[in-house]
Amino acid sequence: MRGLIGLLAWAFYLCAGAVGGEGLPKEVEPKKEEPKAAPKAEPKEAEPKDAPKPPFLGEVTGERVYIRAGDGINYTVLSVAGRGDQVEVREKRYEWYGIPVPKTCTVWVRNDMVALEADGKQGTMVKDRVNVRARPGLTGDILGQVEKGARVAVVDTDGDWVGIAPTATTMAWVHSAHVRKVGEAGTAPSTKERPVAPAMARSAAAEALRKAQALYQAELAKPAEKRDFDEVLAAYQKVAAQADDPASAAAAERARQRLLRIVDLHNSLKAAREPLEQFENKYKSLEAEYKKRAEEAGQEKPEK
Repeated sequence: MRGLIGLLAWAFYLCAGAVGGEGLPKEVEPKKEEPKAAPKAEPKEAEPKDAPKPPFLGEVTGERVYIRAGDGINYTVLSVAGRGDQVEVREKRYEWYGIPVPKTCTVWVRNDMVALEADGKQGTMVKDRVNVRARPGLTGDILGQVEKGARVAVVDTDGDWVGIAPTATTMAWVHSAHVRKVGEAGTAPSTKERPVAPAMARSAAAEALRKAQALYQAELAKPAEKRDFDEVLAAYQKVAAQADDPASAAAAERARQRLLRIVDLHNSLKAAREPLEQFENKYKSLEAEYKKRAEEAGQEKPEK
């Protein structure tokens, strides 16, 4: 009898711990629309004495390195840099370098903030301090602001949003572990070790776009948790940067922008699934322990 009482007390203790929320998924609060809250500051680690201080010319050292809309891994992916790509490092925040948004990227402003010209290819900002975002929508990460009267190049539209070429006032971020200093600020990019890629003819661009689409379809055929679109993004990005036909370059960038939204969705689903998996693992552990204790209690001899 004493063993059974002990078992029940132990089971009550475990259930109380679970109900207390230790393993349950937390309620997700709705995102605030404007502006986006800044992430909590992390304690800054001591930098090596020889660590380069911005501004300087840097070179990417990784094969596929994400360029993001902010100084953290939870920010939107803007682009994928390759080994040897050179970047202008403007500032450093914690372990991240601030760099200009890559020229091949499309950034976004509200359509009521810009007056388009007749050809739809140029525009003038009609409001002051307009937020420039990584994605069309009020939840898109803010990359910077543009002032009233600024001229912008229009490259895309999406509902109430206008896609423009990156302005000098926008900033992207890359982790400092993947960038090394190769020159001082203002130094012209070196082509000695990595020649500039030749322009891509229209026929070659069309073929590259077909291959990128095939890569995309191949990833879709995989289970959702195993999909990796980095190679597809890099393929579209290459056409956008090298095609000598403006129409091919624009088509590649539009495809890349749409794919980036799919990547955002996959990342959101992954983040939402993690606490549920943790809860399931916790529940299975408690269930196994309870079964073990129940078996042990059943084997105890009754007291005389």
